[in-house]
Amino acid sequence: MEKKRRCAVFTIVKNEYYFLPIWLKYYKKYFADQDIYILDHQSDDGSTDNLTVNHIPVVNEIAFDHNWLVETIENFQVSLLEKYESVIFAESDELLYSPDMPLNALIELFLIDPTKKHITCLGYEIIQNLEKEAPLEIGDEIFKHRDYWFKYPDYDKTLISKVPLKWVWGFHYAKNIDKDYSYNLHLMHLHRCDFELMLKRHEERANKWKLKGDGGGAQHAIGDREGVLKYFNKQLGDIKLIPERHKKIFDGI
Repeated sequence: MEKKRRCAVFTIVKNEYYFLPIWLKYYKKYFADQDIYILDHQSDDGSTDNLTVNHIPVVNEIAFDHNWLVETIENFQVSLLEKYESVIFAESDELLYSPDMPLNALIELFLIDPTKKHITCLGYEIIQNLEKEAPLEIGDEIFKHRDYWFKYPDYDKTLISKVPLKWVWGFHYAKNIDKDYSYNLHLMHLHRCDFELMLKRHEERANKWKLKGDGGGAQHAIGDREGVLKYFNKQLGDIKLIPERHKKIFDGI
């Protein structure tokens, strides 16, 4: 039997022209191209053309069909665990990191720890200060232009695992395991990093994509400026300055 590789990372995308290049640039710091996988849900914006990593087309006529999405991710995680000792799933606006060590060093500690089967991250949302921070341009380093975040428990996700996970919609937790906050793993969520970008993504999703009206991910159906702004400011935690030692990890991103 062929020896398993150490860790793979994968995501699923549909027209992520802004976030996918950032996601790739970040995870390529820690993973070889052969260990990075992009599930491509019928992107037609050119964002998945000419990738140097593994590119796997997936097809479903409905966007945000949450049952299909969770099943697709779970099945792909299982297939990767046949070849890898551990697997990370992170959506295109999610960057996993440790403030204490490089991500690949954390993974190695996890892999040699027989008492740990998965790790839960501490979720933070970066947010544009609309009064102080200008809109981002393509190619801008996010953390040179954004200074604020808030703790968001909904993003305390379990995304790195040695065993198959059974997620709920949104991947906010897995039903078959308890959360484990070992190793001080963090998640930086970028959805609110730029309001104009967020508005454009919502407009496309609400007005151009076929969404499944099953009550899941209702925010994706919000496509007008007033509604998106209301959602942008909804359920925010205590907004604070991002510590410099956290920002430094994303130099060049």
